Amino acid sequence: MMPRAKKSFSQNWLNDKSVIKKIIAAAEIQTGEAVLEIGPGTGLLTEALVEAGASVTAIEMDVSLIEPLQEKFGDRINLIEGDALAVADPLENISYKLIANIPYAITSDILYTFLTRTHKPTHLILMVQREVADRILAKPPKMSLLSVMCQMYATCSKVTNVPRGAFRPIPKVNSAVIMLETKDAGDAESTITLAKQGFSSRRKQLHKNLSALPEIDSEMVKTWLTELGLDPRVRAENLTVDDWVRLTHMYSKNRRQNT
Repeated sequence: MMPRAKKSFSQNWLNDKSVIKKIIAAAEIQTGEAVLEIGPGTGLLTEALVEAGASVTAIEMDVSLIEPLQEKFGDRINLIEGDALAVADPLENISYKLIANIPYAITSDILYTFLTRTHKPTHLILMVQREVADRILAKPPKMSLLSVMCQMYATCSKVTNVPRGAFRPIPKVNSAVIMLETKDAGDAESTITLAKQGFSSRRKQLHKNLSALPEIDSEMVKTWLTELGLDPRVRAENLTVDDWVRLTHMYSKNRRQNT
């Protein structure tokens, strides 16, 4: 019998095995490969991961699910009770993939935590709200701070769309499975900090938002944008990740020259 989903944990149980097969196929799991699962819930995805040969470490915050999961899997998985955003890294120094049907309420927190940590997964294969998936995968002129962050740290792609009926209880939103293959992001934090200021007021042109930063003004930003081949009146959502990286280099160079 399927346990009762709790709104407090943003629980919606994935019960469509065809979707799970697509997740497993995208993961390309090698026998013995370490996989971290956040929120195993009823264990349906967990079972598929185990059957695919993964060495699964699962973190579950809902204490009422711990005993059923222990009874179902025994020592076939490493089950940890706790908050995935707070527990110590259980796979320290081990190459691993993060594969999960995550609670949608903490999607941004999970992405930021696992993309920015020193020991990050090689891949994140996650079930997210479809609207969020579209934002992550966006291109100009629909970029957002979320898309800049994710695309700075990873190569992002969609595995499949998932209808509401694939879950119990049925959620109010459609979903999608995305894959983020992590990469060397260089000085990503500086770029994201600049982008955060650039997106601070979506209705304003970028040069006006960035002029609030130390040691630059609107005219200087307009000059940089022109050098990048962009309209000096452009808004933040029109810049690619490469544009943000180059703009960050210009800003950093200017700051060094003024110190």
